[in-house]
Parts: sequence; C-alpha cells; structure tokens
Amino acid sequence: MNNKSRKDVENAADDLALIRRMMEAGRRRAGIDGSHMIIWGALLMIGFFAQYASVVGYIPPAMLMIWLPIFIVGNALSIYVGHKHKKRSNCDSLSLEAYSSAWATIGIGAIIYFGISVLTGAFDPKTMALLSSALIGGAYFVIARITKIKSLYLVVVGWWIVLSYFSMPMPFDHESLLIMAACCALLILLPGQMMRRAQDTPLPEVKD
Repeated sequence: MNNKSRKDVENAADDLALIRRMMEAGRRRAGIDGSHMIIWGALLMIGFFAQYASVVGYIPPAMLMIWLPIFIVGNALSIYVGHKHKKRSNCDSLSLEAYSSAWATIGIGAIIYFGISVLTGAFDPKTMALLSSALIGGAYFVIARITKIKSLYLVVVGWWIVLSYFSMPMPFDHESLLIMAACCALLILLPGQMMRRAQDTPLPEVKD
C-alpha cells in the first residue's frame, strides 16, 4: 500500500470516528436536555419558599398542602417528559434510562419518607433535607458520569457540602428552608437551564 492510499485510509477512519462521536452526542442530547432538572428545581424552590412563608406566618400552616401537589405535579411532568424524550430519541439508550432512573430514585425515596413520616407523625425537616441532599447529589454524580459533562461534578460537590452542613448538630429553622430554596435554584434549576442551552447548540458539521 502506497503512502497516498494509507493516508486516504487514515482520513476515512478519522471521518468515521468524528461521525460516530457526533451520533453519540446527538443520541445523548436527544434525551438528556435538563428538563427534569428544570422541573424539579423550580418546584422544589417554590416548595421551600412556601414552607418558609408558612413557618414565619405569611401563609397558614399547610405542609401537606404544599408538598403533596409538588410531588404529584413533579412526578407527572417527569413521566411525561421521560416518555416524550424516549419517543424522540427513537432508541433504548442506556444513558437515557440511567438518567431517568436517577431522577426516579429521588422522587421515590422522598415520597416514601415523606408519606410514612407524615402519617406516623415522625416527620423531621432536617432528615428530609439530609435525605434530599444525598439523593440529589447521587443523581447528579450518575448524570455527570453518563453525560461526560465535567462541570456537573461541581454540582455534586455542592450537594455534598449541603449534606455535610446539615449533618452538623444544629437546629433546622426557617433560615434553613431559605438555604434549601437557594440550593434548588443554584444546584438544580440553573444546571438544568445550562444543559438545555447546550442541547439547543447545533452540533459541528462534517467538512469535506
């Protein structure tokens, strides 16, 4: 094989590798666009602000009336978005399944604790904050691994810092609710919007 033929083969291999990377990026973007983060970030932020307003007396005490609709709406929207993305991607992507499962784990874990603790009168807001921080941090770790977006590891560290903070021996007061609301805005909603913007960015074209 002469030098020209060898060079043509190498160029063809490089082009094939580029196309494969673009297809994988497109497949990953087809289902993982931050929609779940935007949904849950907004709903949880609203929920913590509403609970804060209830604790300080701006609105009547109604914890169940605050969080029950949030869980129902959040899970309904998550299921709808998950089916929509799976249909749009037109493939059974392992990355998409892992992404959806990570958020489903958060919802299931939170609902189990919230439901049983409220029914038995053992609900503890600090325990809920610890559980949520651990679950969300774990979910972001999975998402960072499957999307290869290194900046998401900063979000993971952020939630682990929140987990460490609330693990210290101190009361969970109304200011803690504001902290959780801010964390939901900065560590769920904002990354979701950034991923949505990245998803809308066109992929590079293959040049002749």
